[in-house]
Order: sequence, then C-alpha cells, then structure tokens
Amino acid sequence: MGLRKPACGIVLWALLWSLGIPLGIANDDKVTIVAGLSEESLYDTSITDAKIVFSLIFNQAIKESEEQFVLEIYKTDLEVERKLIAGELDAVFINTIHYLEIEEYLNPKGSYIIQHGPKIKPQYYLLTTRKSGIDRLSQLQGMKLSIPRGHAVGELFLDVMLLRQNLPVTDQFFSEIRETRESNSAVVNLFFGKVDAALITDYAFNVASELNPQLTKQLIVIDVSEPLAHQVVSVRHDFPPERIKNIEPYILNVHESPKMSQVLKTFRLTAVRKIKSNTLAEVRELSDEHRSLLVK
Repeated sequence: MGLRKPACGIVLWALLWSLGIPLGIANDDKVTIVAGLSEESLYDTSITDAKIVFSLIFNQAIKESEEQFVLEIYKTDLEVERKLIAGELDAVFINTIHYLEIEEYLNPKGSYIIQHGPKIKPQYYLLTTRKSGIDRLSQLQGMKLSIPRGHAVGELFLDVMLLRQNLPVTDQFFSEIRETRESNSAVVNLFFGKVDAALITDYAFNVASELNPQLTKQLIVIDVSEPLAHQVVSVRHDFPPERIKNIEPYILNVHESPKMSQVLKTFRLTAVRKIKSNTLAEVRELSDEHRSLLVK
C-alpha cells in the first residue's frame, strides 16, 4: 500500500541500462566538484541510491562542460559542515534550516532547491486516524509519532505549532518518535496503528492516496504547514562565479531531457530550481519564531 519505494541496487542499474544512460567513470581531465550529503539529511532514499542518483543527475547535467561531480556521504550534518568550512567540499546538499545556519559559508548565486513533486515548496501534513477521534495537535501529547528521515523542516514546523500553545517541543511532547527511511513507511506505521500520528509532505500523501484510496477514508489531516522549501544544494562561498555561470544552465534544464526526466520521476524528483530572494522566506521566518519562542 502507499507510495512505491524508489528503485534500488540492481533495479536502478537496470533502469539506467534500459534508458541507455552510462554511470560514467571519473575523468582526470575534468575539474571535479566534490559535494557532501549527510545521512541525517537523506530524503526518501537509501545511501546507495542517493550517491548513484545525484551523481548521475549532476554528471549528466554538466557532461558538456569541463566539470564532473562526485558525492560523498557523511554520518551527520555537522560533519558535512566541518568539511565545508575546512575547504574539503565544493558543494553541500542540506536541509533548509542548516543552509540558513551556515549561509555565510555558501554562495547565494550558486544555491538551488531540489524539487520533489509539482511544487517547489511542499506543505507538511500532520496525520492521524479518523477512528482515534483526535482532531487537534494538543490531543497527541504522550503518543507516538512517525516521521521520515530528512524532514527537519517539518519538525521545525511542528515545534513552532507546539510552542505557540505553550506545549513542549516535538521530542518532548511525544512519547516516541519513530524515524523511517521514507514517507511510505511513516504512512504505513500510522495506517496499521503502530503510531498515533505521522508527519509527511502533501505530495507524499497525495501520491500514497492515489495508490491506495483507503488512506483518505481512514486518515485525516489535522494540521497543515505553509509552503516550505526543505532541501537545498549550494556551492561554497568562494566557488568561482565563472564556473557557476558555465554549469548552471545544464543543471537547471536537466529535467528537460526525456531520459533524465524518467530517472527523476522514478526517485520522485522533479527538477533543480534556482533559489530566489524570497524562496526561503517562510523557513527563515519559522526559524526566527522558533528561537523567539524558546527563550520565552
């Protein structure tokens, strides 16, 4: 039931072979962009799939340039941050909250949103079951929550909703937070009564509901966030402007390729979008409010 799991391992290789897309081998004649991503910020995918897919997408996007892309996976966001500050990374994949915290080390002219689904900014849904009779966040105190890995922005939204009501933050409000690798598992946990609530994006819920109409009959949305950008890729602050200018057109148009569009769709990715002046405004305001409420 629910969402289809992204392809992995041999299935992914078979997909690429069927589309005639080579995984490629590092070329010593090209300039290498080394990017970092942490396991904490993985979004609806495995470590192996993330490394293969993002490397493939970006290398295919910039294959006509004199650049090549390598993705390194680290355990924590903090480790990625340290590698960036030490000059060991050219770019990072991070959640929007972390991006705002370390933006002095990043280049706003080389910052992009990873879009999942039809909207650049998804909304977060707090779900529970109809039969529970719960229709307010405050009624979930002491209960169990399921949330997919990589949803730090969603958890920030939940924290603020709780703090506005003078309630404890998420990890203190719920008796257990069950982190899942993907959105599908969070929905399944709720559907089968393993938890009392789940937090996922509107896109994830809509796809799951299309595949299993029973979800809309048995689950209800009791809180909705405003549209929030949740995943960013950005180059370091001193990344040469001419290199950004050379590779950006390829990256922003990767979804126009029929073959790459199929790969993106398989992994529930839509496109890479340029961050504009107001793209992260909602998350910035939410982060500011969160800090303000914590000191009250």
